[in-house]
Amino acid sequence: PMEAINNPCESLCKIKFDKIKPFYNICKVTGQKEECNIEIEYQPTGQLLEIGSYREYFKQEFNEYIETLTENVFNHINNLIHPNRLKVTVFLTEETLTPWSVTFEK
Repeated sequence: PMEAINNPCESLCKIKFDKIKPFYNICKVTGQKEECNIEIEYQPTGQLLEIGSYREYFKQEFNEYIETLTENVFNHINNLIHPNRLKVTVFLTEETLTPWSVTFEK
């Protein structure tokens, strides 16, 4: 699971995790493996996402609708570190399909 660490910054900052190595989701409709990527932006409070656990989290293969996957990641991060602002976008990156993305934000 993703883990949190203490935020050493007293001032407000914005943190952005750009796309990582692609991860895979099994489509609930077609059963096909979909290549995905993710981007996370947040304004932390007292906790930060620990980058190593973030990378490890996406080494697993998911089996969800992209919308559900995005919402679950959003909720996991929101409940873990309680940021002031949070934006999670999952991108479908398959070359054979129309590229699209799903975003949740507060």
